[in-house]
Amino acid sequence: MEVNPNHAPATVTLEYSPMTGEVRFPQAVWEQLRATLLADLSRETKCFVLCRTLESSGRVVFLAREVVPVPDEAYAQRSASLVETRPEFVHALLVRCAREGYALLEAHTHPWTTLPRFSGVDDRSDLQKFQTTQPMSPPFRHGSLVFGCDMSFEGRFWDYTREAMATITRLQVLEVPPRTLYGADCQPPDWARTALAVYDRQVRAFGLEGQAMLSHLRVAVVGAGGLGSQIANALALLGVGHLLLIDPDRLELSNLNRVVGASYAQAVRGWRKVRALAQRLNRARPPERRTVAPLPLDVRTREALAHLLSCDLIVGAVDSAVARQYLNTVAMCALIPYLDAGVGVRSENGRLAQGGGQVQVVIPGATACLACTERGIRQSVEEQLTPHQRELSIRGGYIQGEAIPNPQVVFLNGVVGNLLVWELVKLATHCAPVQPYIYYDLLGQHVFPARAERNPNCLLCASHPDSLLGQGLYGLMGYLAPRRAPKSKPIPTPRGG
Repeated sequence: MEVNPNHAPATVTLEYSPMTGEVRFPQAVWEQLRATLLADLSRETKCFVLCRTLESSGRVVFLAREVVPVPDEAYAQRSASLVETRPEFVHALLVRCAREGYALLEAHTHPWTTLPRFSGVDDRSDLQKFQTTQPMSPPFRHGSLVFGCDMSFEGRFWDYTREAMATITRLQVLEVPPRTLYGADCQPPDWARTALAVYDRQVRAFGLEGQAMLSHLRVAVVGAGGLGSQIANALALLGVGHLLLIDPDRLELSNLNRVVGASYAQAVRGWRKVRALAQRLNRARPPERRTVAPLPLDVRTREALAHLLSCDLIVGAVDSAVARQYLNTVAMCALIPYLDAGVGVRSENGRLAQGGGQVQVVIPGATACLACTERGIRQSVEEQLTPHQRELSIRGGYIQGEAIPNPQVVFLNGVVGNLLVWELVKLATHCAPVQPYIYYDLLGQHVFPARAERNPNCLLCASHPDSLLGQGLYGLMGYLAPRRAPKSKPIPTPRGG
């Protein structure tokens, strides 16, 4: 139940947990939420959002999957300053959440304001509802959002461990480019002006606000070879806040023609690529911003996945189609923008005959994913064949010969890597339109956009209920060690509100 603040009764004192939360919306789900809540600004409106969740220490991410409007007959009361739903409608939703493993966000409007705040009635109602559903947790999560007439918001959810409220600090809308909305009193801290001397020339390019956006980013760069080291080097110089470098490989002498920051001594000793790269990049940053972390891990391990899920953006610079498709799947399931790059060179008799590279920007639910473009699907299958299957495929003409070391040149990596970095800067700062797919022709020396249309029936990124979009760990179960199912919890019957 919610009321106009001019007529609000005495409020209750709420204890808030240090845990924080955020909500990620695919574009289609956000548009449905907005259309539902703003359809009638003469009175309060309510709806529910079914979500998956990603959880880490001190942080819960709600992945919005579906908006459930409240039909007229399910309202117990509704006016310009009051909204109350019938308990049986909410109970049916809780049953579905328990059956299908969803978290539940309740959203309602205060249509008279652009600065929405929970009222005293909201405080008492939410506290009562959260305590009622406490027996369902874990894994159930229950939260509440209040929106103004311009979709500004305030949000909170129940921290069942501390039995206290926790703040939802931001909403991320995955459109092109992605948009972040911060809750009441939850704006990020100002960019440290002490770093202005280092980044002054960039600030002149896209302003203090743009530099601040970069400084707050947490980016995973998967692959620290010729292409990945170029990308990581550029991101570190740009002042990206946190960089995670993920690659299990060690340096070899044959890497020295293209891997940024690698030394001869490190290659002889077989240093991890990520260790050598992180050491060099941290030395080029101010002491308080040495936040380039080396992670010598196979990206498909559970440990690496936990790091990926903590990031705002994922960058793929890998030469394995299996790893590329895995990163694409993680991005779809976790609603994390993914930038993918690849290069290739073909030579004949010691002369370059063909070369180029491509960059694809994947914004889950808004642009085509890698599966939509079918890039790498066949190669991914080929990489997983047994030796006998591979031999049969070669005999049948499906694979043109055995794998040999591919030609690699540093200048191609530099061009394509920096094309990707430019798209990342556009995503973060909104300083120019994002180009979802671009191709670079090495011999022709020109860049051009390529069409990459979304497949409306894509299993990964389509908006239909069976896709992996926003499925969280449910969509990644095949990659994770099995866990015992939690014991069933009773479904409480809530009161109206």
